[in-house]
Amino acid sequence: MINFLIIISLMLFTYDINAQEVKEPSNNKITSSTSSIGVVDMKKILAQSKAYQSLVDQFEDVRRKHRNKFTKQEDIIRDEESELLKQKNILSKEAYAEKVKVLGKKINELKSKQANDAKKFEISFEKSTNKIQGALVDVLSVIASKRNLNLVLAKSQVILVGKDIDLTDDAIAELNKVLPKISLDK
Repeated sequence: MINFLIIISLMLFTYDINAQEVKEPSNNKITSSTSSIGVVDMKKILAQSKAYQSLVDQFEDVRRKHRNKFTKQEDIIRDEESELLKQKNILSKEAYAEKVKVLGKKINELKSKQANDAKKFEISFEKSTNKIQGALVDVLSVIASKRNLNLVLAKSQVILVGKDIDLTDDAIAELNKVLPKISLDK
C-alpha cells in the first residue's frame, strides 16, 4: 500500500513538472521564426587580420633576437666547458670539481632565463591576442546590431552555413579599419 502511494505521488509530481515545462517556452519572446543568426570563420579572420599578422611578425622577430642572444651565451659556456676539460688533468680534483660546479650553475641560470623569457613572451602574445579578440567582439557586436542579429556563432561550431549569414569578410574589413596594428605587450 505504501509503495502504491509513493508511485502515485511521483506520478503527480512528474505531471506538475511536465506541465511547467510546457508553459515556460511560451513565455520566451524569441522564437525560431524571428531569430536571426550570423556566422564567422575565426581562423580566416585571424589569418587576414592586419593586427594579428603584425603581432605574429613582432613575436617572431623578438623570439629570433632572443634565440640568437641565447645561442651566443650557450657557445660561450661550451667554450668554457671545453677549456675546463682540457684542464682536468692539470687541476686538483677539488679545484676541478669547483669549476664544474660553477659551470653547472651558469648552465642552470641560462636555462632558467630562457624558460622565463619564453613564458614572458607567451604571456605578452596572449595579452595582445586578447586585445584583438576584444576588438573583434566589438566589431561583431556592431555588425550584429546593424543586421538585427540575435546570435553570432563560430563557423567551426556549425555544420552547414549559407553565404547570406556569413559575416567573416565584413568582420575582417571592419577589424582591419578599427585595429590595423597592435604592439606586442612587453
